Amino acid sequence: MLTYLTRRGLQAVVVLLAISATAFALFYAAPSDPATIACGPKCDAAQVTAVRHSMGLDQPILTQYADYLRGLVAGRTISDVDGTAIACPAPCLGYSYTLHEPVLSAITGRFPVTLSLAGGALAVIVVLGIGAGFVSALRRGSVGDRLLSGFTLLGASVQIYFLGYALQYLLVYSTGWLPLPGYTPPGEDPAAWVSGLLLPCLVLGFVNAAVFARLSRAQLLEVMHEGYVRTARGKGLGTLRTHLKYTARGAAAPIVQLLGLEVGALLGGAFITETVFGLSGVGKLAVDAVTQNDLPTVVGTVLIAAFFVVVFVAVADLVVAWLDPRVRVA
Repeated sequence: MLTYLTRRGLQAVVVLLAISATAFALFYAAPSDPATIACGPKCDAAQVTAVRHSMGLDQPILTQYADYLRGLVAGRTISDVDGTAIACPAPCLGYSYTLHEPVLSAITGRFPVTLSLAGGALAVIVVLGIGAGFVSALRRGSVGDRLLSGFTLLGASVQIYFLGYALQYLLVYSTGWLPLPGYTPPGEDPAAWVSGLLLPCLVLGFVNAAVFARLSRAQLLEVMHEGYVRTARGKGLGTLRTHLKYTARGAAAPIVQLLGLEVGALLGGAFITETVFGLSGVGKLAVDAVTQNDLPTVVGTVLIAAFFVVVFVAVADLVVAWLDPRVRVA
């Protein structure tokens, strides 16, 4: 198991390094000049050159990338457009000249919104997706199973921006059954925190739950015909207990792997959902950074999203290895 952990850890580091190099290269492949954007439209050529020097953009790209990696580990000092030194502690993701603050500070300030949204959506995915798939597999061919087929078809077909705007118009503006979506820190008002995020969590969770419902149903139906499940039933073990103890564990591996990928993507930023409902999370920050040509923030949010995806996929792989020891040998 230790060898497997070491191998997965090294793979995660290599993937993160490759993503950081790609994101950093895209920073320079973009048609916009970071120095021109940071200096502003009223700067002349001499001022832009001075800003480019203060930002270190006149250095070779490999030198800049080495400084960037060093900043991730040990922090670094960044020069503002006027040459003022700005301390950027580790992990330093750069400095946003649009927001006038370190990129990491901008992300951490909005991360509670994304964390709350991801947690609520994950609960919806587990209950509606995995739970419905489990019940449907046990009741194969029933009316509930047919209703699940319609539910998964609807969830796979509808888009977040359509469902979000439609339900917001119906439940918020037309009927007033739900308050306008927004974020209130749970420490200030737990009830407002839940009510403000209820609709976004339901929309994001419902759209993603359809995939998990179909996958969990298919996996459970496949495992139900395995020999060890039939043996447990033949020895007199109850149906529900058999499926909870043996069938669920046998079908868990692909579900856990997909769930790890989904959690990482949700924490990386639910871009469309936050934009539709006007939530100031990491996803909305990334969308605003793209529209404002805030390249350091774009690179920083890409790295954060990749970090969560890689970490949770690695965690999911470890859980799968614990559930199925054969994975450790592969």
